[in-house]
Amino acid sequence: MSLLAGKTMTGGYGGPDVLNGCDIAVDRGEIVVIVGPNGAGKSTAMKAVFAAHALPLVEYTVVRRREWRQAPAQVRERVAEITGFPCFVKPANLGSSVGISKVRDAAELPAALDEAARYDRKIVVERGVRAREIEVSVLGNDAPEASVPGEILPGREWYDYEAKYTDGIAKVLIPAPLSATLAAEFQRLAIAAFRAIDVAGLARVDFFLDEDDRIWVNEINTIPGFTRFSAYPRLWEASGLPYRALVDRLIALALERHAQKRRLAGPGAREPEPGAGV
Repeated sequence: MSLLAGKTMTGGYGGPDVLNGCDIAVDRGEIVVIVGPNGAGKSTAMKAVFAAHALPLVEYTVVRRREWRQAPAQVRERVAEITGFPCFVKPANLGSSVGISKVRDAAELPAALDEAARYDRKIVVERGVRAREIEVSVLGNDAPEASVPGEILPGREWYDYEAKYTDGIAKVLIPAPLSATLAAEFQRLAIAAFRAIDVAGLARVDFFLDEDDRIWVNEINTIPGFTRFSAYPRLWEASGLPYRALVDRLIALALERHAQKRRLAGPGAREPEPGAGV
């Protein structure tokens, strides 16, 4: 069996919320395993599922591009009522902070909505919170585990595209300086978010921790960065799982998932070969 390294794109229409595939294992010319997540990570669907599972979310509203163009006064009124200001406006289905704007007052809202509408027909508007940004890596299939939490220091007013991808601006504190109680709660919520959208394999869950020590789930990234310098493997390294062992675990999880799928009954189903997974 060989492992073909696929390409993970960043932002645009190849961003982490659009392209959910990673490394491919090939056995005798047949693609049998995709090492990456199963599950939904897109912003509006993700938030609806999180809300249904009673996970803590900041107030938000969804605006359709057509709605904004046809009834701007109603949209402005709804945003002011539900999220207030400051708020963040972002395309629903992009990653890497592409098309996102921080809106400080009502006067800045139209330009932010127009910018997000360039990238998507659905726009998410979220209440802005003064908060620390905390990330937790999750690994597993039916029995997921959470890493120690890390904290993002954006080096700018907020964690925008430039802060994420310009060397030397943002920093990650691993582990995050948190009480044991808060760290355990971040890990519990990360696993709950992972299970809520039925992810398998890997994901990174991003949170806000506000000034009153309230935790808010921001989003789940189902294709997190995976270089040796990315937060996902570094969080596992700090949790006692080094990079090479992490890659081995991911391959084993993908093989496990594939074996489970082969066992499912259906048209043309066949018994797995002896020793073909667990």
